[in-house]
Amino acid sequence: MTKVLTVRIDPALLEKAEARAARLGLDRAKYVRTLIEEDLAAGDEPSGPGFASSDLAGIYEGTGKAATNDEARARLRRRR
Repeated sequence: MTKVLTVRIDPALLEKAEARAARLGLDRAKYVRTLIEEDLAAGDEPSGPGFASSDLAGIYEGTGKAATNDEARARLRRRR
């Protein structure tokens, strides 16, 4: 048995979502269900980098190769 979900949404956002659903050939409900299903299928893994800060850009002198997140964290710990 399916359940009903009611969501309050800003009219401008709803308009954009309905337009996107139409471009994909989906009705509004199918579009929302698809987004939820895809998010749940992705699991708990972060979708982007776990550590990113433009504030740190150029703070360390490089060794000629790109620094990794672990290396940047280690340097921050040593700095404290």
